[in-house]
Amino acid sequence: MKNPIVRRALSALLATGLLAGCSAAQQYYRLSADGPAPAAARGASVGVGPIALPGYVDRAELVFQSNANQFQIPGNVHWAGTLQDNIARTLAADLARRRGWGNVASYPWDAAVAGTLRYQVVLNVRQFHAVSGVGAILETTWTIENPRAGRGVIVRQGNVNFQEPIIGDGYGPVVAAESRLIARLADEIARALPAR
Repeated sequence: MKNPIVRRALSALLATGLLAGCSAAQQYYRLSADGPAPAAARGASVGVGPIALPGYVDRAELVFQSNANQFQIPGNVHWAGTLQDNIARTLAADLARRRGWGNVASYPWDAAVAGTLRYQVVLNVRQFHAVSGVGAILETTWTIENPRAGRGVIVRQGNVNFQEPIIGDGYGPVVAAESRLIARLADEIARALPAR
């Protein structure tokens, strides 16, 4: 949005809404995948995680940026589960759907699963939050590693910086926009995953 007056007005409205929500009932949200992963155990065995997060979003609450140097953290709006688990689970399901593979697991996994992994997708997230007047943003580096070849053996890697508009009012549309960011990340990683 290029109009600075409108941008400031939207920022003020978001900040007011966030502050007003502090005394409201507790709300819990989770990221959602495009749909269920394939049930059939076919394709390469892939693990998604671990997910490294910056400290400012590595918390129970959702985080909103109200201006260049200010963030709002409403005390009553939480992730259902950890954000790392939300991202890993959603990305794993989205990857499985895109490749038609039923062997995609999210971190943490047990030793039996670890021994079967052909590829492991690791994320280093730098930004993942909503920005007033902009939308939801995701900035992350990703690597596809081959755990069978030794720790840290990189098959492919990349970097993304995505934005998604927030369509509607409230926190649900924010989480929906963040879910779409994970879907776009899945598109990119799915194209880079080797066929076998």
